[in-house]
Amino acid sequence: MRISGLSEVLPGEPVSNADMAERFGLHERWLDRMTGNRARYFCEPDSPDGVPKNTGDLATAAGEQALRAAGVEPGSVDFLILSTGSPDFLMPATVNTVADRLGLNELPTLQLSAGCAGAVQGLYTAQALLTAGARRGLVIGADSVVKLWPANRQLGKISPAELANFALFGDGAGAAVVEAEEDGPGLLVERIVLRAVGKGRAPAQTVRWYGADGAPFVTGPDGKERREAMGQEDYKAIERHVPELADSLLRELSASVGWPVEEVEHVLTPQLNGVMAEKIRERLGVRPEQAVHCVDVTGNSGNALPLIQLYRAFRRAEEQGVDGARMLATAIESSKWIVSGLAMRYQAPSDAAASEGNR
Repeated sequence: MRISGLSEVLPGEPVSNADMAERFGLHERWLDRMTGNRARYFCEPDSPDGVPKNTGDLATAAGEQALRAAGVEPGSVDFLILSTGSPDFLMPATVNTVADRLGLNELPTLQLSAGCAGAVQGLYTAQALLTAGARRGLVIGADSVVKLWPANRQLGKISPAELANFALFGDGAGAAVVEAEEDGPGLLVERIVLRAVGKGRAPAQTVRWYGADGAPFVTGPDGKERREAMGQEDYKAIERHVPELADSLLRELSASVGWPVEEVEHVLTPQLNGVMAEKIRERLGVRPEQAVHCVDVTGNSGNALPLIQLYRAFRRAEEQGVDGARMLATAIESSKWIVSGLAMRYQAPSDAAASEGNR
């Protein structure tokens, strides 16, 4: 499988920690110190025309940009996959709305309900479809946390654990055009790993479908009634297990393709938040110049983030222009514990193709 086009879509303007402090009463210093994230992006229902307002808008824009980057027409796409944890509706599936907007018809459409490993789940599924005879497909990862916010944006009554989610997460989308033809510019996928490893493990992240305003009332330990948390995280479990799982997976990928980690040009590590990303980088022995980080300036956009990270790694490889540059990518989903990763090689455009593209 070759990835021939990638994209990144972030809605509107970045929301800084100072903005979060002013708008929602959070503490700027706490955000800086605890998360390491300096910015994130949010879809807004009243944003100007042309700015994505929901998951479907984000996914459509990402798909358009990836197709354009690959230089292919929508009619040449044989399948569409969307991974998301925040569809616009339960029905119709958001993937079918996106297909309509992209002008896609008479093709398989698949929507994967997923989290941080969703983008790799999409690519894994795409590889199977290409092996089965498809020639080209489009894989999109998109999420918008806006539907999980209280409708009036008043966070005063939300628990501290939920406030942490608002500090960590943001909205965004990324997309990849995938090809069965291995020759050509882009990223050649040498190895892909996807495994659920949650047997006997409690979920470390739960997000309920009804959002903040629709949550039922429950009685807390103090005997008082409050709305059930829309999202819950076992951050201690995440902090303990994500680095060790990422370490094991990176070594597995490295051994499977025979690329010593210290010699790989671009290494993409899990991106829960800026602080955790740096700790994982150090744990894995990845040098700063090898690492491809983005969560500190994009926020954790769930299904979108691995594709955004991959887009930025690809752009860096293009700028450096080293044909055959290697990439190792890992993504760990803590919801019910999924490990996923990719080993890829950058293929630069041929001299003839590059000259044609520059005309």
